[in-house]
Amino acid sequence: MMAGTSLGWPSPVLAKLSNGGLTMVATNEQQSWMIAMLELGNLLSPIPFGLLVDKVGRKPCLLLTGPLYIISWLMVLWSSTIGVLYWVRLLQGACIGIITTVAPIYIGEIAGDSIRGALSTFFNGMLNAGILYVYCVGPLVSYDALTYYSLLVPCAFLGTCLWIPESPYYYVLRDDDKKAHESVAWLHGDASAESDVVVRELMRIKAEARDDLRHKGSVRDLFGSQCSRKAFLIVQIVAAADVLSGMTTVLAYASSTFAHADTDKTLSPDQFTMLLGVLIFCTTFVTGYLVDKLGRRPLLLFSCFGCGAFELVTGLYYYKRWVGFESLGAWIPFTAIGSFAVIYSIGLGPLLPTLQGEMFPSNVRGLASAITSVTLTVISFVGLKMYQVITDQWGIHVNYFIYGSGCLVSFLLIYRFLPETKGKTFAQIQSEIMKTIVDDDRLSHSRNRRKPVSANTSDV
Repeated sequence: MMAGTSLGWPSPVLAKLSNGGLTMVATNEQQSWMIAMLELGNLLSPIPFGLLVDKVGRKPCLLLTGPLYIISWLMVLWSSTIGVLYWVRLLQGACIGIITTVAPIYIGEIAGDSIRGALSTFFNGMLNAGILYVYCVGPLVSYDALTYYSLLVPCAFLGTCLWIPESPYYYVLRDDDKKAHESVAWLHGDASAESDVVVRELMRIKAEARDDLRHKGSVRDLFGSQCSRKAFLIVQIVAAADVLSGMTTVLAYASSTFAHADTDKTLSPDQFTMLLGVLIFCTTFVTGYLVDKLGRRPLLLFSCFGCGAFELVTGLYYYKRWVGFESLGAWIPFTAIGSFAVIYSIGLGPLLPTLQGEMFPSNVRGLASAITSVTLTVISFVGLKMYQVITDQWGIHVNYFIYGSGCLVSFLLIYRFLPETKGKTFAQIQSEIMKTIVDDDRLSHSRNRRKPVSANTSDV
């Protein structure tokens, strides 16, 4: 939710800047840099914390983001220039890098196999809750009041999450059986650390981590086997699909996007933005039910295709507006963007953290999650920075044509590479990935055998 507030915060702030509600002055170029600095900050933390997560633990890394967010919002209160907001966004981006690297690992390790998908979707659900929070509060209060409301979120986080347990996988990797027992007992709600349920669960965790304990979790371990390389490729494809959908940019520029539509006889851009936030948040509950019923693969394929289709519709609407069709209603882009956001929230949004937490062995999970966060960050930075440039130079519709095309390409890649992981243990997932590699090799050999041998006419 802390990350969601910082992702959604620019939308009401940009609206206040455009209507003269702030004494601060910023050009379109400065606004785009202010928004994009979040992703530059996101580059700073994933790799260091991907390594620290196995040194100091998952919980301390997550708790660190609370004080950092408090400092960032205090900087907003004390600042009156766009330059300070650059540093604020840089710091908040670093916090998001920590969260997106560590939280999927923690959730994946504390959740049971049958509910791992559902719990992982609530990572995205709380992100959406933070976005909805600032979307609804932002237009109704002043700039300073919005900052105070945003400050409440990290305070609440520290007040509640100090009591959560460390991941039992971390304690097993550190060879601390006593604390691993206590952690599993807490997670099962069992007062006795020696009960049969707790002992069986701990033995399962140790069995899955036994092979991982023989290695240090280095880059060589991540890329040293076909299985790890295939898992890494799959997660990077889904990460790229997540960002190429353009959702990060749509959220940051929501109010200004709807301001480009014909809203004179309908709701205001801010009201459309609030409705968008409500749609995204409510969809989370649907996803939490579907992910462990239908599986990851069908939802991701549906999400990519649906997002691509609705974004192309949005691009067509804004293209017609750009060439002079002034009578188009604002409900067209809202319906298309709202449908895109709902379908995104069913698949691409919530399932990337799920795959981050379950596709890799525990010894390289932190490093792989960190590299995935870097992939997300680099593509997001380009998207956030270029959105305003593309809008000013060629029109807002070009952005949506790019996003729609990216989703359709992602559909083809996910269809080709992603196996189903629903309800499987970490060991079973690794076995499933190896099975796809063997099947690919057999298919390749079969195709080679069927190739006709060309005759050498010079010997005839």
